[in-house]
Amino acid sequence: MTTYNVKRCVLALALALAAAFAAVAAAQTSVADLRAAVQQNPQDAEMWTRLGNAAFEADDPETAKDAYLEAIALDYLLGDAHYGLGLVEYARGDYQGALFAFTEVTRLFPDRFDGHYNRAVTLATLRRPDDAAAAFRAALAAAEPEATALDRLNAHVGLAGQLVLTGDYEAAAAAFGDALQLRPDDTDLAYNRGAALVSAGRGLEALPELTDVESRTGDYRFSVLIAEVYVDQGQIDFALRALERAVRKAADANDRGGEASSLVALGELQRGLGRERAAAESFERAAQVDPASWEARYNLGVSLLTAGQTRAALAPLQEGARLQDTGIESELALAGAYDQLGMTSEAIASAQRVLERAPGDTEAQAQARFVIGRGLYLQGDYEGAADQFARVVQVRPGSAAVQLWAGLAQYMQGDFEGATLFYERAVQLDPNSIEARVNLGAAYLATARYGDAQSVYQFLVQQNPQDAESHYHLGWAHYAQQRDEDARIAWSAACQLGYQPGCTAPRR
Repeated sequence: MTTYNVKRCVLALALALAAAFAAVAAAQTSVADLRAAVQQNPQDAEMWTRLGNAAFEADDPETAKDAYLEAIALDYLLGDAHYGLGLVEYARGDYQGALFAFTEVTRLFPDRFDGHYNRAVTLATLRRPDDAAAAFRAALAAAEPEATALDRLNAHVGLAGQLVLTGDYEAAAAAFGDALQLRPDDTDLAYNRGAALVSAGRGLEALPELTDVESRTGDYRFSVLIAEVYVDQGQIDFALRALERAVRKAADANDRGGEASSLVALGELQRGLGRERAAAESFERAAQVDPASWEARYNLGVSLLTAGQTRAALAPLQEGARLQDTGIESELALAGAYDQLGMTSEAIASAQRVLERAPGDTEAQAQARFVIGRGLYLQGDYEGAADQFARVVQVRPGSAAVQLWAGLAQYMQGDFEGATLFYERAVQLDPNSIEARVNLGAAYLATARYGDAQSVYQFLVQQNPQDAESHYHLGWAHYAQQRDEDARIAWSAACQLGYQPGCTAPRR
């Protein structure tokens, strides 16, 4: 989507191992009987495999693993033993061990569907989507004649899910399409294919099918997705109507979560159109419909922040942060609200929670550290503040505000040279920032760069002849260069503007 943040959610794909054993006809034999059998004939690899199968089905993974390892030691080419070992290792949470076992199945028996499929599921669990997608493709290539229609369906869906994670939405849409051929009436598959096409920039192509399914079902998600297509095409009125349909469909189905999420999407679109009051009303309705929706409270709080109602935003953001106990959006917005209100300790605490919850989110970490840095600065911990700002600068070197605050922290520690570098960069990034220029002038004075300080303050008084403090500091820049008459004129201007230090500045 290019303009407004209308939400959609691709179906969360629950992948599961194919746990059927390929060559075991009689799985009812008891573990005890099979253990006795292998004791009588310990060289029988097939019997060890059957013991492993029975122990696995009896939820005895340790016995199963030992049995499979014995079978493999006796006959390394026994594919069912490798396969069963993979199932056991996966069930025990040893995914690397499971991956090795299933990889051996595919290496020794490249035409075996279940080996490729379970290897794909294991790779997906290990969050290796590119490799998992390749493995699902290998499973589909080996599907005939072993795999059932359900097996092939699961493989297509698994492939599509991994392709979504890699951002290959074109291929994901094709995979969902293949799955739909096996189950044409599955609305989840139809929705996910449509969502993938929209993400691939082919929303118009998906629109006829989405509209057809929307007209035949009460599934609100299709209306939300259709709204996104209309937004991408600049058809805002159509998008608003589609979202209103989504709200009605979810309400008719008594789906409170769906109704709330549709209202949130409607509110986001309204906010993007500058209709702040309507957006706030949509978010409030969403919170009433689904009290467990953190998104409703978070978005209501953001709307209030945008409208300048920072204190009013606290309550919904606090509730959103409580409901979203593992996420960061609400907590990050709350930290910003506390910061704006001067509630320094609360701002630092919220930002610290963001750092703990999102160690890998570079941008969120930068936002949180900026809040923490400001808080530490206001508490007088300039060294701690400088450390936080230095980390933020690495992520946001193009932010004038970050450069300015980094300079302030260095200046307060007496590192005037370091502060000067930050202030100069801040002015380069935002030449219109009076605050950055004022602080740069002070740093130049502190480092005895009086000619540079003179240039800064002359610029400031030219921009604003009523700036008494800049007249005063301009006087010091002249005085340090022994331009006494120029200094007297600048100080007199400061004095006439009511700045008392200009009236008592030294005279020669």
